[in-house]
Amino acid sequence: MLRTRGFSSPLLRSGGKPHLTLAIWEDLDPDLILDDLRDFAKTHRAFPVTFSTVATFGRESGTVFLGPVFTPSLLIVHEQLYRIFGAVKDLSAGLYRPGSWVPHCSLTIGLPPESMPDAILACLELVELPIRGWISEIGLLTFEEDSVHSVRSYRLEEAED
Repeated sequence: MLRTRGFSSPLLRSGGKPHLTLAIWEDLDPDLILDDLRDFAKTHRAFPVTFSTVATFGRESGTVFLGPVFTPSLLIVHEQLYRIFGAVKDLSAGLYRPGSWVPHCSLTIGLPPESMPDAILACLELVELPIRGWISEIGLLTFEEDSVHSVRSYRLEEAED
């Protein structure tokens, strides 16, 4: 949708699918956590999510995102993820740790500062809020300079009726 308005970012160029960012690690060997991530998915159920805002981390960030409503399910998954990945939690970016985390679904990353106001306006025009959906899988992505790639994802257990 943003591509049609002339905006470009690694998420848009690589066809990265929308995701809610729980953690970011620099220089993490995926093999250190893939087994734990699979086990995490087996012990957690899918849960509903509602995105109610279009926001940014500031003009210089280059990021425009959808902000979800804080729910106990969302916070519990985030805290448990950090508990399970205790061995590598100190390698994570500080802003993603419990107590500092701002849940978000990035729509763009890496935009030049002068494009940010127009990107926010475009998102507000193109996105009808609130957006309701489900968190149904957990995965590991890699970010390179110009692209985003899925390493592996695992489906969460089906939600109870």
